Amino acid sequence: MLRDAGPRSALCRAAQAVDRLVLLGDVLELRHGPMHQALAQAEPVLRELGAALSGKTEVILVPGNHDYRLLAPWLERRALAPEPLPLGSESEIRSESGEPLAELARWLEPAAVRVAYPGVWLRDDVYATHGHYSDRHHTVPILERLGAGAMARIAREPAGGPWRAEDYETTLRPMY
Repeated sequence: MLRDAGPRSALCRAAQAVDRLVLLGDVLELRHGPMHQALAQAEPVLRELGAALSGKTEVILVPGNHDYRLLAPWLERRALAPEPLPLGSESEIRSESGEPLAELARWLEPAAVRVAYPGVWLRDDVYATHGHYSDRHHTVPILERLGAGAMARIAREPAGGPWRAEDYETTLRPMY
């Protein structure tokens, strides 16, 4: 999308007709360079997408493993809370002015942007997630899976493996 105007134009044309746009993670590539560089590359693309959306469009961003660092300020605030609420299947992420998630939301204006993690309930019977928690269960020896397996041994998961969002976070967060 950053480099090829064809798919980006097709996305923007299609986005003009939607009431809700769900971005399921890896909106930015933050594992291969500094965040400021990734943000600078993504800004014109997200502004172009935002210009195609109406003020009635809802954009839901669900961070994934490649843009997990977008969650860092919220995760730090959550860790400092006297009694943080359980993460669950969908937590609303609130960003503060100047944080990267707030910048992304500003670039997607006039759409209303909300951030959910680790997934979002789109309807009572439809749940959407980036899917990076599944790296803990895959058997194909790809990099993410191998790293998740190694971290499971280090993090000492509960007997039977992870079953709560917090268990997945304990295992996978150090990798991200």
